[in-house]
Amino acid sequence: MRASARATTALLLTALLATACGTQAPSPTPYPSGAPAASPDEAVRVAQQFTTAWASGDYRGMWRLVAPADRAAGSRKAFSDLYSSFHDLVGLTDLTATAGQPLRIALPPEPRPPDLPAPSPTPAPSGSASPSATSSPAPASAPVLPGPVAGISVPLDLSLTTDAFGAVEMQRQLPMTEGADGWQIRWSPELLFPELGDAGRLEMKRSLPKRGEIVSASGDVFARTRKDGARVYPQESLAGQTIGYVSEVSAEDLDKLYAKGYRSGDVVGRSGLERGAEDLLRGQPGFTLRAVPADGDPTVVLEKEMVPGANVTITLRSDLQATAEAGLRAHPNGATVALDPDNGDVWVMASAPAFNPNAMTIGTTLDGRPLDTPSPAARRNNATLGTYPAGSSFKPFTLAAALKTGVASPSSRVSCPPTWPFTPDFTAHNYKDHHLPGLVTLLQAMAFSCNTTYMPLAYEIYQKDRTALTDLLADFGFGAFTGIKHLSEDSGVLPDEAYLAKLDPPRRYNGFDQIQMAIGQGSFTGTPLQLANAYAVFANHGTRWVPRLVTKATLPDGTVVERNRPEKAATIKLSKADFNYITDALRAVVTLPYGTGYPAFAGFGVPVAGKSGTAETGTPDPHALFPAFAPAGDPRIVVTTVLAYVPLGTGGDRAAPLVRQVMARFFGGG
Repeated sequence: MRASARATTALLLTALLATACGTQAPSPTPYPSGAPAASPDEAVRVAQQFTTAWASGDYRGMWRLVAPADRAAGSRKAFSDLYSSFHDLVGLTDLTATAGQPLRIALPPEPRPPDLPAPSPTPAPSGSASPSATSSPAPASAPVLPGPVAGISVPLDLSLTTDAFGAVEMQRQLPMTEGADGWQIRWSPELLFPELGDAGRLEMKRSLPKRGEIVSASGDVFARTRKDGARVYPQESLAGQTIGYVSEVSAEDLDKLYAKGYRSGDVVGRSGLERGAEDLLRGQPGFTLRAVPADGDPTVVLEKEMVPGANVTITLRSDLQATAEAGLRAHPNGATVALDPDNGDVWVMASAPAFNPNAMTIGTTLDGRPLDTPSPAARRNNATLGTYPAGSSFKPFTLAAALKTGVASPSSRVSCPPTWPFTPDFTAHNYKDHHLPGLVTLLQAMAFSCNTTYMPLAYEIYQKDRTALTDLLADFGFGAFTGIKHLSEDSGVLPDEAYLAKLDPPRRYNGFDQIQMAIGQGSFTGTPLQLANAYAVFANHGTRWVPRLVTKATLPDGTVVERNRPEKAATIKLSKADFNYITDALRAVVTLPYGTGYPAFAGFGVPVAGKSGTAETGTPDPHALFPAFAPAGDPRIVVTTVLAYVPLGTGGDRAAPLVRQVMARFFGGG
């Protein structure tokens, strides 16, 4: 009976709409004589109440607006369960409705609603006889109303925002009949989706794409998903921290990720590129919402196609990466970065200690050897997340500021004494109080790494322009993110005027801060990637690039969904002559017999320009640094190595040899 009535209602609505459009259609059931007492505007208000309650998940409030006959035919639980399942399955986050002009409709005859009073009897014509006392009285409640039931239909344009399907537009007709308190909604599951019939349910099917690979431009696969679903890392520990790893989502993860289509048993990237390029690698799951009627086959009512995971192409060079990692193997904490100075491509991003991501996914190497669970320190990418004072590797920036401000020139002659008293309470020292006799050039002082030359030089810069050095360091990218895509990084600390003003309590940048900054000490910290990227500016004479690790992401069908071209971050305004002089100073570090980099590069067949750094750490063991580029006259590679807490070591004797190894591999000998 109920299904037949609904079908008849649909036919009546179709006929009415067809007539309104001017098309030929069978004559509709005549609209009952006598208009309902409730106004069409009131019907629109009821429709808006219904959709507002739906948007807020107030299913009880929706149910109260349903006609008693429909409430009697169903149950509030079934009603609420249907809307609740729709909400959960599609991930409904917002719903708005726009009501159109109400249409008068005629619904099939049906029993009189119990809350609808019987109509008043038609008055007898004037002069007619009074009703016979013997005539049959009208029954108190007629079993069926005589003829079609007067109703109204409110057109609704529904706009839904969902996690599974995005924006969804739906058009529905909301039929109503009059009750004792005005318009009441004539409800059935068909109002949500016609395919549900009178007693249907909803079901969702999800298709999960295969995760994309991480592969180098030369074809070396760093991450892939096996046929058994396990995520594995064919290069084992090579670039492990940069590649990262995945693991299954937790209940806590799902609180945030459920809206993105994640479900229990899915994996999510936890570190490195696996985390940073998660959206590219994972793709997007497909969703199919089906209406399952009580006595029929399921029908698709909403569908979103699966987007496969993209293969991510990276710039790392396996041969250079392996050489860099071999050099770091003996060190518990450190990093090596190598860049192309002409476009910012990252060729090496090595971190110590070593980390094999297979330990986090399958627990063994690919040939079955057990792996211990790596420590958090091993999983951290020191190249982008490790922050260190720069030590004397900062002296070229002090020289650049001196040249730019005119405080010094290539013809300047300076002293390099064992010590330099800045105040009665502070005296600067050279390493082991070594010194150069007489007056020397700034190149010679750079080669010898004279603190007692470059700290006074920095103070002269400060006296002429208090922010010249810190402004230049900011131009070179210190104290800010490099902008490398799809990797987490630390911005480090550039303790300039703006930074110090935010401290509690705030303070002003002063001369002591300046002389500490000149040699990369004080509160300054930076990452190996920042230092390498800054030295690339010296190498290419003025362009700071955004380091590039990911060049493109490609779907299995060849569609490129992301392409990253070389991107300039800044141009440093120094003259060509100034850049040449700075290169000459860095070259002197390697070529002069007393240069701190001379022993490490003795006999190397390619001219190298670089600078050692031995940074104080507050412990007996300093950090050892050596950023460099080569060939000095036409640079093709920049390499920086940072070793943390090196016992009895310096940048020249501990970090520089590792830089040479990478350069030797790059140039094919040496």
